[in-house]
Amino acid sequence: MDVLISIYIFIIGMLLSSFFGVIAMRIPNKESLMGRSYCPKCHHQLRFIDVLPLVGYFINKGRCRDCKETIPIIYLVIEVIGGLLFLGAYLLYGFTLSFVIAVILISVLMIESISDFEQMIVIDRIWMIGIIPLIVIHIIQKNILTHLLSSLILFAILYSISYIGSKVYKKEALGGGDVKLYIFIGFVLTWQQGLLSLFLASFFGLIFGLIFKKQNKLMPLVPFIALGVMISFVFGHQMIDWYINLLRM
Repeated sequence: MDVLISIYIFIIGMLLSSFFGVIAMRIPNKESLMGRSYCPKCHHQLRFIDVLPLVGYFINKGRCRDCKETIPIIYLVIEVIGGLLFLGAYLLYGFTLSFVIAVILISVLMIESISDFEQMIVIDRIWMIGIIPLIVIHIIQKNILTHLLSSLILFAILYSISYIGSKVYKKEALGGGDVKLYIFIGFVLTWQQGLLSLFLASFFGLIFGLIFKKQNKLMPLVPFIALGVMISFVFGHQMIDWYINLLRM
């Protein structure tokens, strides 16, 4: 039974991740979310089987069935990552409120990461919608004040970094969308975990920048923020406790 539920969760995660990609691409372009999916090259509408995660990609051999344009492998990767993230959340937390929080976190950060990667845009309405159920959950858990304070502290710190950086370097040091995203993150993480996620995001971004350095091209930060936040959500308390104990040695 557990195996069947796990498979079901993985498939649902892939389906939702595919839809997240549609949201991330259509909202910035002011397109309707209700329209049929289409090939970005020839604009022919896709069949139902074409949009099924994994199945559509392999049936069409990684190409559009009409114009034969190669389908970027990144779409397949996103679907698989989404399925694995949803599955991991279920295996860690089962059907609990923590699982619901994890699903909201994964959903928002996947949409924002795709949007930032493809169009360098953070969609404010997405994380704003994500905050609403989080507030309800934290009221139920009776820790709403903790996360409200966390949200305010993280936003203030990120805004200060952005403001000081823009004055020092005479250009935008941290995108406004990235700063505002931490309002949402504060409703998932404590402020200590939030700072850890920012450190991890900066570290991963630095490594990526050194390996795949491109001149005169802005690098999206949200995918690295997402990675840092998810690590902090699962392992943050242990990592912080380890660091504090290390300082006491």
